[in-house]
Amino acid sequence: MAIKILVTQIGQHIIADTKQVENKDSGQLIAYWVREPRIVGYTRGEDGAISVNFNSYCLVSDESEFSIKESNIVSILEPRDDVLDSYTAKVFDEPSTDNSENGANPDDTDGTDGVRTESPSGETDGGVGEN
Repeated sequence: MAIKILVTQIGQHIIADTKQVENKDSGQLIAYWVREPRIVGYTRGEDGAISVNFNSYCLVSDESEFSIKESNIVSILEPRDDVLDSYTAKVFDEPSTDNSENGANPDDTDGTDGVRTESPSGETDGGVGEN
């Protein structure tokens, strides 16, 4: 499996550990199996910086792995290195008891953990956990 960004027909951006599911007889792609999916959200701060946030895919389910029908996916992208680092740290690393240094929050439901992607001048700074 590999970390990918899946863009859905309705415009959601999902980051997840992803693999293809194929029909055993025909080899035709039928779905994508996702593990630890997160909806990617974007917010603009008062300073104009854009932050990338990771939100739970479905707040009313404890499922962390499932399939998405291939026809619901319109594009598959490679995440930027800073986004990949932030996602893997949030999802796969053991959360520390004090995340105040980098602004990370181990609670998946609040969408506060993220990556600053653009300063007001348009430069990318890649600051992880800055909002």
